Amino acid sequence: MPACSPRTRPFDPEHTAGSAGGRDKICEPGEQELCYGGPPSTAGAGACKAGTRTCNDDGTQYGPCEGEVQPASELCDTPTDENCDGIVNEGCVYSSCADVPAGSPSGVYLHHPGASGAAGESAVYCDMEAEGGGWALLYNSIGSDQGTTMAFWDIPYLHRFGSKGEPSLDANVYNGWLYLHGTEYRDEAEDLEGEVAQLFRAKSTGVDPDTLHFKAPELVSGDSEIYAAQFAAGWSSSDFDGDTTAENCSVKYSRVTQHYGSCWRYSLGSDADSPVDDGGWGPHLHSASAQRLGLHVDGSGYTRVKRISRWVRW
Repeated sequence: MPACSPRTRPFDPEHTAGSAGGRDKICEPGEQELCYGGPPSTAGAGACKAGTRTCNDDGTQYGPCEGEVQPASELCDTPTDENCDGIVNEGCVYSSCADVPAGSPSGVYLHHPGASGAAGESAVYCDMEAEGGGWALLYNSIGSDQGTTMAFWDIPYLHRFGSKGEPSLDANVYNGWLYLHGTEYRDEAEDLEGEVAQLFRAKSTGVDPDTLHFKAPELVSGDSEIYAAQFAAGWSSSDFDGDTTAENCSVKYSRVTQHYGSCWRYSLGSDADSPVDDGGWGPHLHSASAQRLGLHVDGSGYTRVKRISRWVRW
């Protein structure tokens, strides 16, 4: 006759099953039930999990809860939510997204920029999945039917290393101080259908803090025309002309601050088709370039896109 396995049932504190030796019998000998001593809301969250306890031979009580994991102090060198509150590495501060433990989810992490950047700790959105992970979101332009995006990118020269917006892939974000740290860059666009394409990858040895020109820029992969216009050339705001054309590209294109060549293959806040403000929608990409990259276009020469993002790593 085959041996019987112990039965496991949910914990029921009201359960009784007769008596044994003058003591109430509360369970069947060998019977197991789930148990958990931590806050109920944390069971099954993060690293936390329930254990099991086994009824003794008399059926009068359960033994200790074995195998359970209750909330513990958060560790900064693991990708695990040890305190089981739904936030990984809560309160941890990293010197870069590349220092966030491998396997951690993409999201917002606290970052200390160091002496050359903004003072104190800053919240940064980290991409922990693409191209080996460890990428910090330097800027993100989101298309908006409310017409609010174009104005966001009117960033004056004195604020070139400042921060604007909350770190998220669903919002306009600018963390210019990251230029002071970056040596690897990655630009990408998401079209109106949700298709994402990498525009290019590049590297440099640093940035000139006065002009924001990259030092020794080099194309690693991707579209060479977009790289030449948006990375290897100049930088302009409405009050600083650092691009490579005789006119100020920022002034010509709705006061949008960004890197320019002559003038752009993508814009964070302007159209190149008339009217260039395009209702304040925001990000546009040269349609021929978009089609080469397999992205959908809207039928114009410079198509609206849902998002243009620049990531940086060091």
